[in-house]
Amino acid sequence: MPAYHQFPTRKSESGFSIVELMVAIAIALFIIGAMAAIYLNMRSTFTSQSSLSQLQDDQRLALTMLTTTVQSAGYFVDPLKTTAAAALPAVTVTRADKSKSVFAAGQSIVGSGAGTGAGTDSDTLAVQYQIGPDTTPGTGLMNCQGATNTTATPVVSVNSFSINSSNELTCTVGSGSPQVLAGNVYQMKVLYGVDTDANGAMDTYMSADDVTAASLWSNVYSAQVSLIFLDSTKSKPGAPVKMPTSVVQTITLMNRQ
Repeated sequence: MPAYHQFPTRKSESGFSIVELMVAIAIALFIIGAMAAIYLNMRSTFTSQSSLSQLQDDQRLALTMLTTTVQSAGYFVDPLKTTAAAALPAVTVTRADKSKSVFAAGQSIVGSGAGTGAGTDSDTLAVQYQIGPDTTPGTGLMNCQGATNTTATPVVSVNSFSINSSNELTCTVGSGSPQVLAGNVYQMKVLYGVDTDANGAMDTYMSADDVTAASLWSNVYSAQVSLIFLDSTKSKPGAPVKMPTSVVQTITLMNRQ
């Protein structure tokens, strides 16, 4: 009988079933969703930390400039040869927004507000003092915008603090242009430590409006400045969200120490 040669049979090829493909796609989508959630959480954390860092920087800068400037209120270069009234003559400063600060001769500080407004209705604060020439040993003063006196004689610097319509704390020197010191400021409130009975010691805190009504600006010894900042991560246009606590700094006037 003739011999028959038997060829090997080919095994049938098989692929993924529809069910297996759907399971694989579901797993892949789950992994992608988890990775996206991790990425979004990391980005949100980074944004929050960056906003918090910026807020802290704004707070430090605002308090540093406020403290340095307000402390200098009433300073004049040579108290042995002149008086405060002569060194700091009466002046009315009108700023670009038409607001004014009126100083009597020798007066070092003035403000406005009852401590209840926010934004552009916040309290305002202005101080004046002499800045000696850069060549005068021991002066070391500058205005709230960081400028010194490059002339040969002392100059009187009037420095004003207020909140603008963009919720920024600004500093204005004289009647010049305001410079932004810090953003996201909801409110500035200022109380003044006043010697109401003229015995040489501060005895109460009053708002600017109350100090004006009592004609006691010459008896102010300190300023307590409270700033409430906005939460930049939660605030939206038309819906500001305030930080839960205010930043408070009590500043003693140099000429009252």
